[in-house]
Amino acid sequence: MNRETEKSARASRFSELSTGQKMLLILSAGLLPLAALAMLASLQNAREDAQRRSQDVQTRVELKAQRLYWTLSRAAFTMRAANATLAELSAGSVNCDTAIRRLSDMQIVPGRYVLYAGQDRPLCASPGFTPSPDLLQYKGQRSAVRISDDAQWLSFALFDAEGRIEGAGQLARPALSDLTYIPGTNPTFDLTLTDGQRSMVLRDQFKDGPLVQTVRAVAPLAGGRLQLRIALAATPLTFSEFLMTALPLLMWLFSAAIVWFIVDRLLVRPLKRMQYAVAAYRPGDEGLDLPRSRTPANEIRELGAAFDRVTRTIASHEAELEAAVERQTRLVREVHHRVKNNLQVVASLLNLHARGATNEEVSAAYASIQRRVDALAVVHRNHYAELEENRGVSLRSLISELCANLRATAPQTATGMAIRLDVEPYYATQDVAVSVAFLVTEIIEYAMFCGGKSVTVTLAGGDKGTARLALESDALKAEVKCDEALTDRFTRIVTGLSRQLRSAIERDEENGRYALDIAVVDKLER
Repeated sequence: MNRETEKSARASRFSELSTGQKMLLILSAGLLPLAALAMLASLQNAREDAQRRSQDVQTRVELKAQRLYWTLSRAAFTMRAANATLAELSAGSVNCDTAIRRLSDMQIVPGRYVLYAGQDRPLCASPGFTPSPDLLQYKGQRSAVRISDDAQWLSFALFDAEGRIEGAGQLARPALSDLTYIPGTNPTFDLTLTDGQRSMVLRDQFKDGPLVQTVRAVAPLAGGRLQLRIALAATPLTFSEFLMTALPLLMWLFSAAIVWFIVDRLLVRPLKRMQYAVAAYRPGDEGLDLPRSRTPANEIRELGAAFDRVTRTIASHEAELEAAVERQTRLVREVHHRVKNNLQVVASLLNLHARGATNEEVSAAYASIQRRVDALAVVHRNHYAELEENRGVSLRSLISELCANLRATAPQTATGMAIRLDVEPYYATQDVAVSVAFLVTEIIEYAMFCGGKSVTVTLAGGDKGTARLALESDALKAEVKCDEALTDRFTRIVTGLSRQLRSAIERDEENGRYALDIAVVDKLER
């Protein structure tokens, strides 16, 4: 079922595309297999070229590593030969300056050296050269190599088969940099020598960028104790290579673009001009102002004439609908007006009966009923007033008018009771407004019968789509004693009205406060 739904959704999206887009997609899909085969062949050639470039870079860094290896091997060989020669000479016949100078002359690059010749202390050394103590520690191998802490020297040491130091040396970074550069090659590359902890930058002339393809390679050195890393720009594609790679894609795009151009000129543009004319049409216009079509398609011209006929039919129907809506609006206003008048007549009759009653309880009952009828009439009156803007019932006007009526019909014992209002301009539906009117009437009337001195009504903003209605009075406090039957009936009615409002009422008997959240539809910005 989900697969069928997805298929239907894709078909629906495709049908919504314009004719030019559909033709472009169909032709592109038809030519795509051929373009894909040609593109795969071109990509394979490009991949082989890239692999060849990577192999060239790897070969290049291996050549540089071999140069360093030969330099270190030559230094080790000549130092061991010099040690053997010095060991055969007597102590008085050793000329260290000559030995060190000859040793330096035999090297590929200049450096600093120290020879021990089987002794525990240096026998001959280059001026100012003292090897690092940790370099001279035997670690199970005949040689040791490391980069100095300042990354300016490559230090190495030689040991005999019994682990005794034979000699040590240092090669300077500039000399190694010149050694690893092969004349005639591109000098813009980065070359770094590392020993796992420290790094020596031999060359730093490569500039990376967003359009530069970087190729990196690594070559081990000295039994894996050193690594030579290179980074440089790949050889750029030639124009012929780029053209052969992009030619299938260009042919595919060019073919699709030609068909799209033809369809756009002969079909899509005339239809767009017709669309703009239809969009510019407004009710009341005599007809469509269609542009003159130069397309060879007769169907498009016939479609324009059909649109003109449809717009005339729509204009006629719109006039009929506007008349019907106007009649319906007048009918609804008349209904609300008659309901309001009928409720006022009922309230007047109740008032007459209350005045003519000889029993105070009967008169109070008539007055209580009259207040509720007045509340319902106030709702209809405010709904009638806001009917044109269709925003709902104004709760501020409703509560204000309702409180004024309650003060006017208050019993003799409550004529001095004050009613304070702090109501924000919210609007609610008629159903909510009726429940709010009855709730306010019940609570204020209860406060009147229980000797309340004041009532405060507030309506403030709450969560989204709600407002908080609160009524506070000294008669609602727990210590105020009122008629038990009246209190029981009041509690049941208030609970029922809160359920109609779909909100739980919060009773704070310590402060004499009742509050709940009500649904609102709009707020008038001040």
